[in-house]
Order: sequence, then structure tokens, then C-alpha cells
Amino acid sequence: MSREKFFDTEKAKINFLDYGNSSSEPMVMLHGGAWSWEEYLSLIPPLAERWHPYALDARGNGKSEWVPGQYRLEDFTEDTSAFVRHLKAPAVLVGHSIGGVVSLMVAARCPEKVKALILEDIVLTLVNYKGVIDSCREMFHLWLELKRLAQTEQDLALALADKFREYPVTSQWTLYFARCLWQLDPTYFDVLLYDFDRFAKGYEYKELIANIKCPMLFMRGDTKLGAVMTDQEISWLKENCSNASFAQIKGVGHLLHMQDEGQSQVLTEMMTFLERIPK
Repeated sequence: MSREKFFDTEKAKINFLDYGNSSSEPMVMLHGGAWSWEEYLSLIPPLAERWHPYALDARGNGKSEWVPGQYRLEDFTEDTSAFVRHLKAPAVLVGHSIGGVVSLMVAARCPEKVKALILEDIVLTLVNYKGVIDSCREMFHLWLELKRLAQTEQDLALALADKFREYPVTSQWTLYFARCLWQLDPTYFDVLLYDFDRFAKGYEYKELIANIKCPMLFMRGDTKLGAVMTDQEISWLKENCSNASFAQIKGVGHLLHMQDEGQSQVLTEMMTFLERIPK
């Protein structure tokens, strides 16, 4: 059985999907920025054969509550930490992009509640993080402008299809993105774009990883296709983290499992990694 529910962190009401057998060990899944829990839709059923997936909408995203101006990494981390603390057993955290960054912060904050980490194309250094954001400013502003001008979700979908007509995306992808953008709090990007230091406060990857002892899987696509994790960051992990493993996903960029070419590769790497996690 599956259903969407709300979890009240006392600072935001978080929408989440509760899927599968409640007697299985928990898996908490965190989507990328401006998306929703449904980015994991195709991966949830096979993962539920062993695990009990909970897929969360971050505050301001999907069906979760809007908290205008309160979209720092620390805010997302507080919400997710509250969620994992209410679970009866330690969870595997799965996070894509900003969801992976938040997963890392949660694992350092409450290590007793995290069994393993699966992190999809996250940035480690703040220099790299800020560079990625700066390179995306124009795109984020375009998204918000299209959202402001649209009268309906269908209008927004058509506007996105027009603006991204040269990109290799399907109608299904455009409709999903339009729904995510339609549901998104318009202030979601404010602190990220205009006060990056405040947005990223508390994200010191070396200190965080030093406090994480559980197994970690890092996955990255092709940097030529848009993957953001750098070779230098991967080298640092390989040299300094005996509990970290790494997988290269071929033929995709930052979206990884959200692209047709990456979905089966990501699932295979996840399953192989999870088989090594003791029950």
C-alpha cells in the first residue's frame, strides 16, 4: 500500500509518500532542487522489494508547505532530521543534487539514525557550489518569469516546451517539470541567489564527512553533459574516505536517474551497493 501523508516538523508541514511494507527497513528519498518526490517514482517499486521508501517533498516544493524566505540548507536539514528521528529504525538516505547535500548534513547531525547514504551528483566544496549556482542564475530567473506569466499549469507547460524546444526532453518530462514549477514557492531561490553564504552556512564537507561512519555511495554523470561533481572532489573522497564508494553513470549529466539512459544504471548501482548493507 502507498499513500501521501504530511509530517509536521513544527516549522513546516512536509508532504511525503509512504510506500511498501512498514515492517521493512526505512529508506528516505530527497529530490533535487525545485522538483518533487515524484522524481524517484520509477525507482521506488523495485527498491521497495527490501526497503520501505519514504519520498519527501522539501519545504516549498511539491505539496509541502511554503515557508517564504526560509530555504537554507540548514532549514532542509532540520526538516529531514526531524523526519528520520521519528522513524523506528535507522534509514538509508538517498539524495539527488541538493537532496544529496542535505542527506550528508543529516547523516553528520544524527548518525545513529542513518544506516547508509546514496548521493547523486552532489557538490562538496563551497567554491564549486557557488560556481554552479552562478552558472544557473539566468535559467532560474527564466523559470520564475515563466511561472509568473502563466495563468495555468498548462500554460506553463506550453511555455516551457517553447523555451526548451532545442533540448532533448520528452513531453512527459515537460509536464512533470511544469507541475513542479507550478507548485514551487516563488521565493524558493531567493536566499540561494542573493545570500549564498547564508544559504550554505553549516555546509563544511570535510567536517561533515569526518563525522559520518556509515557506507556512502557517490554517483556522477558526465561533466560534459552537465554533471557538477568535480574530478578533484572525487579524488579527495577516494583518498580520505574508506567508507565511500563511487560510480560513474554513462551518457547522462546532472539528472542521472531522471534520464532514460541513466535510470537502469543508477538502479543497478544502488542495488549492488545496498546488497552490501547488513540487515
